Amino acid sequence: MGRRFRSQKYTPPPPPQPYVPVRTSVKPRFYKEIEEISQVPYDSPLWTQFVTEVVSMPEAMTQTVQEAIRGQRWKIAPNPLAAVRTAAHQEARKMGL
Repeated sequence: MGRRFRSQKYTPPPPPQPYVPVRTSVKPRFYKEIEEISQVPYDSPLWTQFVTEVVSMPEAMTQTVQEAIRGQRWKIAPNPLAAVRTAAHQEARKMGL
């Protein structure tokens, strides 16, 4: 068997650059609302209103929505509200609801 050598014109790939998610100055829809509600204490009645009116989920899902927002994956999502809904359903499954 013969040895195989790379071509003399071979250039190695560039070293990987660290990925840092960057959010533009234009925030997606509902980003501001989620950011504001994340500052509210968890026992506030504003949470129930947020869950039913903005997230469009039953009142019983308030705790799972709070956990989803606490996870902060919604901050880099292109659609933050959908990310909160999906994470809330995942949290509900973990909690056995």
